[in-house]
Amino acid sequence: MNMSLLTLREHETFSIAETFSCTGRKSVTDAQAQALERLSHLLKKDGMQGGLITHANRTTLKARQYVGVVQLGAEAIEIIPKIDGLDEQGTRTNLFRMLARTRRLEIHEADIARLAAQNLNILEIYIRLFCDKLFAEVHRGLISRYERHADNLPALRGKLLTGLQATLNAFQPERFRCEFDEFTVDTPLNRVLKTTVRFLRRVTRHGDNARRLAELDFALDGVSDVPAAALEWHRLHFDRANRRYESLVAMARLILQNRTQDVTAGCQEGFSLLFDMNALFEEYIGEVARIAFAPEWQVILQGPVRCLLEDANGMGLFQTKPDISGLRDGQPVWIIDTKWKQLDEEERKHGVAQADVYQMLGYARRYPVAHVFLLYPHQPAKGCEPGLQRSFNILGETAGGHGQQLHVASVDLRHLHAVPAQLKAILADAVVSEPALHS
Repeated sequence: MNMSLLTLREHETFSIAETFSCTGRKSVTDAQAQALERLSHLLKKDGMQGGLITHANRTTLKARQYVGVVQLGAEAIEIIPKIDGLDEQGTRTNLFRMLARTRRLEIHEADIARLAAQNLNILEIYIRLFCDKLFAEVHRGLISRYERHADNLPALRGKLLTGLQATLNAFQPERFRCEFDEFTVDTPLNRVLKTTVRFLRRVTRHGDNARRLAELDFALDGVSDVPAAALEWHRLHFDRANRRYESLVAMARLILQNRTQDVTAGCQEGFSLLFDMNALFEEYIGEVARIAFAPEWQVILQGPVRCLLEDANGMGLFQTKPDISGLRDGQPVWIIDTKWKQLDEEERKHGVAQADVYQMLGYARRYPVAHVFLLYPHQPAKGCEPGLQRSFNILGETAGGHGQQLHVASVDLRHLHAVPAQLKAILADAVVSEPALHS
């Protein structure tokens, strides 16, 4: 049942060849390359820039910034983040730590490290985490609720629906059209869990995961098997009695509402579980900043929203939404924009892309903040320490007047527990920094 796994890092190249190869010269077949191109096209239609892969040349493909697993029948391609200084196991561990924080998955650190050490791929780790959490809840007892039902019964039960009784049972008076409440495990929440279990049974290629999912399927025997498209997500409400299931439902939603599952369009069964590292890095830094900077600053993500232009009718155009903003007394004090990419080697500008500078100048123009930050993942190989790398004076009149600065900084993602302290140090150093460029 185990499958062949090709593991790549972001932006790594691999070949199109006659056979699928996981070692040496990594390669996929022409049919698999076409499946990857279909998935890449789906991602582009979904608004994700660049798609999953790009062509380096006619026979070479290059992974982009999407990480996760693409399953192609008995073979799979795993793409892991490019975090400098971490091996594959450490990279998978930190990826799940970031997902746990941003997706509210409530996964224990020890469980993540234990599963990453077993050399499972990202998808199988996710399935095992889901199984372990669901087993724990099943052992505590499934949540049962009173569910409203309507049925045509041989005996009166609950409330008689007189209007329907007269029309539907006119020629069978021995039947009663009733509406009643029944205490049952067949609830919308449990149906979500069972549908997820059934789906993952088709997806997993790991024997131990398959066994666990079969046991969970049996434990959910009294729950209806509902197609994913028919699940009643709108009826899921969490209270004190069922709040312990909230993380499980978040994991189920991520699987079942994945819009790029079927990538083969052929006889092989395919599935993908992918995450955009641009978005994940932004969300992770934002969630860490919320806690790290409280209560001194109120941290908000994707805001406050303002417009750069307005038309003759006073209608605002070209909205700006900073990734992360620190507010005090309701007013922005600083802005952070995250960039999941490496700084290039151009020394005078410290590797900052001109387009990124223009974006930050737009923020400085519209927000009365003293400091705007470009934040990158740290690259230990360059020999410098993480933190504030360089500061620049912003010239000209802006919303904050004279004295505004643009800062370039980096955070080391090898040790995620240290990220809050790194963010605090970056902000503290920026306040006392001397600008490195005046013209």
